Amino acid sequence: MKIAVVRNPIAGGRSGQKQWAPLLAAFRTRFPDLEIHESRNSGDARKLACELAVGPYDLLLVAGGDGTISDVVDGVLGSARPDMPLAFLPIGTGCDFIRNFNLPADPAALVEHIANAPLRRIDAGLLISRDAAGGEHRRHFANITSVGISGEIVEAVNAPGRARILNGPLRFFVHSALAILRYRPYDFEVLVDGMLVHQGRLALVAIANGAWFGGGMHITPEADIADGRFEVAVMREEKVLGLLSLLSRLHKAGHVGHPLLSFHKARRVEVMPRDPSRFPVDVDGETPIRGGFVAEILPGALTVRT
Repeated sequence: MKIAVVRNPIAGGRSGQKQWAPLLAAFRTRFPDLEIHESRNSGDARKLACELAVGPYDLLLVAGGDGTISDVVDGVLGSARPDMPLAFLPIGTGCDFIRNFNLPADPAALVEHIANAPLRRIDAGLLISRDAAGGEHRRHFANITSVGISGEIVEAVNAPGRARILNGPLRFFVHSALAILRYRPYDFEVLVDGMLVHQGRLALVAIANGAWFGGGMHITPEADIADGRFEVAVMREEKVLGLLSLLSRLHKAGHVGHPLLSFHKARRVEVMPRDPSRFPVDVDGETPIRGGFVAEILPGALTVRT
């Protein structure tokens, strides 16, 4: 099997560096011709994936967090070979998408698992948005797109020039608490398969292919990466104390059944804000767009070896 690795060398900080060394050694032992391609700047992983997808490889292995995985998915699905198989190594701040797969933690066991796993198809998401000039932009995503308080949290987690002392889940939790203390509700409409499910003030809407985000928050427990539908969580809580209470329940899915939460299955979701300038959008742990958008499910779009 000829494998190319797309690696984000800064993913996970010092912890990611420690994780990478034994993973690389294990893969080199099993696949001595392994090729390593590292991203250097924002957007590099997307470009590398688009180029490598049409190369002489049997598998692209993604070594990074959710943002790197999302970029590689976007690059592959936008390439001339969108069925290029992918596999994933859990190195990064959040690693939430990888939680949807039952992958071994031991590097040698993970190598054998990926080497012997059958190919299968899973879903991906497509975002369609417009810039200030009216130009259309399309962006694929792997895991979850969310808007509201989550967008502010992701901006804080990824802020440039800030020392990254805290690890993934703790980092997300601290920045979540700080963002909620500064929180003001958002005002937007949410349409699910053409039906208006909310209009007015909201805290968060998560449009989920996978089940986890924010460093282990189990936001959409019923999400299935291969059922051809999104799981959409709509959170109506407007009070700071209420949001803090909900946050504390998310890791163990204790928020399910909360009276200010609703869940919806959907193939297409449209989100329209009243004030597009105050509307950061979290796309797999990054904030590549702002303002309103349409999200469409792409059933079976991704080929994976997991």
